[in-house]
Amino acid sequence: MRRIFILVCFLSLLSTPKMLAQFEGTFGLGVHTGYGAGIKSLGAGVHAHYYYTNNIRFAPSFTSFLERKGSGMWMADVDAHYVFPVSYAASLYPIAGLHYSQWKYNPPKKDGIADEGWKKHLPGANLGLGFQYDIAYRIRTNYELKYQLIPNHSQVLFTAGIGFWF
Repeated sequence: MRRIFILVCFLSLLSTPKMLAQFEGTFGLGVHTGYGAGIKSLGAGVHAHYYYTNNIRFAPSFTSFLERKGSGMWMADVDAHYVFPVSYAASLYPIAGLHYSQWKYNPPKKDGIADEGWKKHLPGANLGLGFQYDIAYRIRTNYELKYQLIPNHSQVLFTAGIGFWF
């Protein structure tokens, strides 16, 4: 029994490099949808992934949110991920990045009188955690939970997406 255990441990050590696939220099594109707790609206967008090394990945994205009660928003993010393989197809990654958004408010007209709206351009930062799962060859899903530090508009953002890498 002891020999079988040692053999299984040895064979698992030999298979570990398979989990550490060579991604350096690869590029991916995808779409995502999500919910912003601060804007209280659904959003959709596009994202890209570029593996600088096998574990460090840069991920620019653009998301536009549906207008709700006169409030609307779009945002552009540039995040960095450090990818930790959990299994052959799954990985976890912390998220840190820069954020830029445009918030706008167009109030509804009441009795023919229009209130004045406003538009703000706000920089910020992102911190969060993500999970990705490879569902097929070069196709992966990703789920992210981020806290966006935005002056007077900080929010929690959850996104789910699908992407293809080349």
